[in-house]
Amino acid sequence: MKFLNSYGIAFLLIILLALWLATGTLIQGGLGEGKGERSIISFFHNNDGENDGEDDGNGQDNSENLANIAAKESAEEKDKSLQNETLQNVRTLLFTAKEVPLELTLRGQTKANAIISVSAQTSGIIEQVQVKKGQLVKRGDLICSLDSGTRKARVKQAEAALEQAKAALKQAKADYQTNKTLREKGLAPPNSARAYEVQVEAANASLAASISALENAKLELERTKISSEVSGIVQAPLANIGDMLGVGASCATIVQLDPILFSAKVAESKVGLLREGMKAEIKTIEGQKLNGELSYIASLADSATRSFDIEIKAPNKDNVIRAGLSAIATIFVGKTKVHIIPQSSLTLNNEGDIGVKIVDDENRVHFVKVEIVRDNSEGVWVKGLPEIAQIIILGQEYVMENQLVDVTLVDRTIAEGQ
Repeated sequence: MKFLNSYGIAFLLIILLALWLATGTLIQGGLGEGKGERSIISFFHNNDGENDGEDDGNGQDNSENLANIAAKESAEEKDKSLQNETLQNVRTLLFTAKEVPLELTLRGQTKANAIISVSAQTSGIIEQVQVKKGQLVKRGDLICSLDSGTRKARVKQAEAALEQAKAALKQAKADYQTNKTLREKGLAPPNSARAYEVQVEAANASLAASISALENAKLELERTKISSEVSGIVQAPLANIGDMLGVGASCATIVQLDPILFSAKVAESKVGLLREGMKAEIKTIEGQKLNGELSYIASLADSATRSFDIEIKAPNKDNVIRAGLSAIATIFVGKTKVHIIPQSSLTLNNEGDIGVKIVDDENRVHFVKVEIVRDNSEGVWVKGLPEIAQIIILGQEYVMENQLVDVTLVDRTIAEGQ
């Protein structure tokens, strides 16, 4: 019986609900007469708090529209705030291009300006060696002496022959003068003059030969004294007393260190920057410094390395710089505009190009390919950036091309290189 009563009550409620829905009107209390009436359909349509914009005849749409607009703007602002919170944060720094001296740094070694072999110009046995290894000599200094042998006697003989030639010339001239006088007086035939003229010419030729013979004899004697033709330092090989030297044999080796040379190789991509006469600074492994100029650029590249030999000539007073020292040369090739940036700001794009990532006025990321000029304690010198560039110095590896980012400018007043 209780079961039937429960079903009966439920059935009665369903019928009442259906009758209410059939009326199509909802009355909301507390709004006065007529003002609480709403369409049941509009109630379900506006249950989310939004107004469909149609007037229900009771003056409720305006206030509801304003409320809905305010709610919508608040939601949009919240969405924007959420979006900003998801942007990748990067730190940037402003860099301004500045004009700097363009330098080319090369590694190489010092080299003697010349290595000269002091050779004998005549043959003979070494009688004396006037120098020792490592000794500094000047041009004209005596290095070795050869045994003179019969050379002194030959000089005396040539001197005697010269005196005889002089006497013969004197006698020939006197005979010619006597014949001339006799011819003028008619005591000698006119055609006799030619014979005396020939005698004078022969005497002159004999005198010239005697002079030449004496000079050769003296020169041969002087050649026993072997002197240096240049200033430098005596090096091995050095002949010993008693050695037999032939013509052209070496008595000693002289290394010329003033001026001294620096030799190195330049890559084919850089050789076009160089010109003979460019100023350069050389620093040896021992810390010594020299100022010189580019004196030689090879016209032919090394077939194996595709590089070009160059030489820098520098004064080396008192021969303080030795040949064969490892050294670094800096050649000043002009001026250029560069940005000096931290090495950590460099990155690679998908093609493997080296560059940096910058942000534009809209805070969008762009990759810019750069050319590295050099690096030092200040940073990396690069070319290829705009005059003023806002470079990402932290976070560049986490952003992509044209990506919108949240930018923190470290200091807009910091200029490049400071």
